[in-house]
Amino acid sequence: LTAPALARIVHDPATISPPRTATHPPGPRKKARKGHQVTHSKSFSKKWMLASMAIFVAVELLLGGLVGEVLIGGYMSRSLRFMVEGLLHIASFFVGGFIVGVISPGLRIHEPAAGAFLSVALMLILAVFTPYTFLRFSLTRMLVGGVIAFCLALVGARLGERLTGNRVSTD
Repeated sequence: LTAPALARIVHDPATISPPRTATHPPGPRKKARKGHQVTHSKSFSKKWMLASMAIFVAVELLLGGLVGEVLIGGYMSRSLRFMVEGLLHIASFFVGGFIVGVISPGLRIHEPAAGAFLSVALMLILAVFTPYTFLRFSLTRMLVGGVIAFCLALVGARLGERLTGNRVSTD
């Protein structure tokens, strides 16, 4: 203790604060249950949200390029082809959320979910530039598709965080 710190303690004991260490950031501390790693939630990261958007596109290209070609390799009706492509597209949000949950530092649950919603919005906004009438922009489509993508990415991210040992609250 230094002399000024000791003088403050003597005059006002309420000014005593525990020293901050590198292992515990300021703020309330969580108690870990046996076998669980405690991860302090950071603020919302726009960088991880944008990275999530890129991961969703990459996973969709991977699923569509590899898995889609295996599933759709031969002759298939248009409606069945649309259904398979749609299911792969939906699966990419879950898989992408899982990947972000595994590779992201700390607890990142909301960033992939927001990135998934924005990915859907971006694709529908790009549909304005397509000549096809069935791909035109619709606010209802964006909200329904965005909510589905948000939920799938959220579930995938939670599963990825649990796999890495991060404790995910049920809030």
